[in-house]
Amino acid sequence: MGEGEQVSDPTAWQLWWSNNKDRYLHFANIDTGASRTSGDSWYLGKGEKHNRIGGRLTPRMVQEDLVPQLQKGIEVGGSNEYVKAAVLALGKIGGEANFATFDYLIRFFLSEGEPDLNNTAAFSLGVMADDRNLEYLTELARGSEVASKSLKGKKVPIEMRAFATYGLGVMAARSDDPELRRNIVATLVQLLEEENSTNDLQVAAMVAMSLAPLPFDAEAEVCICGTCKVEGANEHYQAQVTYLMRYFTADREFDATVRAHTATTLGRLVAHGQAEAPESMRSALSEIKGGVADILIESLQRYARQPAIVQESAVMALGLAGDADDDDVDRWIRHELAKQAGHGDPLAKRFALMALAEAGSRKGQGEDPWSGTSKTRAELMQRLSRGNKAERAWAGLALGVFGYHLDAMAQDLDSGVDRALMHAARKARTADDLGALALALGLRRTIDAESMLLKKVENLKDPAARGHAALALGLMESRSSIESLQELLSTEDLNPTLQARCGLALGILGDSNVVETLVAKLKNSESIDEQAAIAQALGFLGDKRSIDALAELMLDTDAGYVKSRDNAVVALSFLADARMTPWRSLLAHGCNYRAETPTLTSRDGKGVLDLP
Repeated sequence: MGEGEQVSDPTAWQLWWSNNKDRYLHFANIDTGASRTSGDSWYLGKGEKHNRIGGRLTPRMVQEDLVPQLQKGIEVGGSNEYVKAAVLALGKIGGEANFATFDYLIRFFLSEGEPDLNNTAAFSLGVMADDRNLEYLTELARGSEVASKSLKGKKVPIEMRAFATYGLGVMAARSDDPELRRNIVATLVQLLEEENSTNDLQVAAMVAMSLAPLPFDAEAEVCICGTCKVEGANEHYQAQVTYLMRYFTADREFDATVRAHTATTLGRLVAHGQAEAPESMRSALSEIKGGVADILIESLQRYARQPAIVQESAVMALGLAGDADDDDVDRWIRHELAKQAGHGDPLAKRFALMALAEAGSRKGQGEDPWSGTSKTRAELMQRLSRGNKAERAWAGLALGVFGYHLDAMAQDLDSGVDRALMHAARKARTADDLGALALALGLRRTIDAESMLLKKVENLKDPAARGHAALALGLMESRSSIESLQELLSTEDLNPTLQARCGLALGILGDSNVVETLVAKLKNSESIDEQAAIAQALGFLGDKRSIDALAELMLDTDAGYVKSRDNAVVALSFLADARMTPWRSLLAHGCNYRAETPTLTSRDGKGVLDLP
């Protein structure tokens, strides 16, 4: 769950937030640096000297300060979790200057250590996103003799093949080379069609496929019935999408888990088509979108009798594919999502609220690209005020997501929604409800709520809810809350969950002092849980001043600090990832985390989405 929170209820909104929060918190934008004046030059008539204190790591700092520490950490060694985080950090950093060394180290751990470390190494080759690894990563995914020889003659385990496949997806997402993507899609098709392939491997191939959209072909003619077998799926976008449609409709041929991830892959690819297609392709893409919407909506009808995970994914896929304009397909999508929000299975209803929020806040085409926005707002408001009590937190969070995306597109937000959310937050009867409503207000940047939320932070007993209220203050850019949050963070014996979220909120607000406070607390803490929370917060903040303290903890080989060392190297791995879109966000966005497989996400924490 992150920040120390554990949730077992599959219908809890916290699970959705955990898998999607990267898109809203934008860790790469956090900058806790500050300019401070110093020196005697003023008296010499030269003016004050301004020094830059702290701030986000630059590529040069990563290379000169972070890389040597990580290499030293790998040399010293540690637990299995420790080495996994360090190896993944190498993949995140990558770069031409490091290729030879990092490639050697990562490949070394393909056959050394525990199986989940080997799997992490395979995935890290993809995270490096270096074309020179494509051939070998492909051999690993296929489980070929070449790959087997590189593993000292050992057969490539199916789990490692799946992790390598996820790595191919990340590599495709990081590349603009159409030929590289075609090669990767060809491999993914081979894995999907492999005789005696496992559900685990097929799901990995399907998720990876969503990250490898192919170029459009203006001359292509395709059938959108969803039942035809399509050849040449790696040639162009239209063939890729229509090939996958059959994996969703052939319910007697393919496993429900594979079909569930096929739905969200189709949703992602349709979303890509809408965002990237040239104007000349709009008509053809509209036809494909209609075909995809048809099979997804068909699966949601009662007579279809589809498994719950398939319907949940179909709902999520419609949210990815739909937008707010007035064309027939999008009105149909929004209507079906509103219907599912009232009559679907428990989790599908909740996913439908989030999907409706996304579709209704996505700019469409034509003269009125926002024509469906007001009706979407009304539907979500009705769910907030009159919906089932157990679903109101989801409705509130959906209104937050809805407002966030509209605000990002410079659309005016309805103040009536803000007032309704504030009223609901004041009257919230559970800490879980308050947490969701607070985040909704933060996502909408409802500054009128800052006084109320600050009181919640100061007076509530539940640390998770207090932490979400604090985070909301950061999201809404409540500068007047900085002093109160600083005071709270300096409190002795502060709950680790609250401590981490409070620190993150201050970081989002650009408070330069928060890093020094957290570093001091990290050095003085003797609590494993507190160290974990502080280390994670420092990792998210990405400030250069935290490197030395985290590295010192990472390299402390005292037997009593095993878990603390693990937490430190995980934090350093967060520091290593400077991309605007982290690899986790690539895989998790729109992914039905309930349609789990051992290598995607699992209760033992050994899936790819469970990596630090």
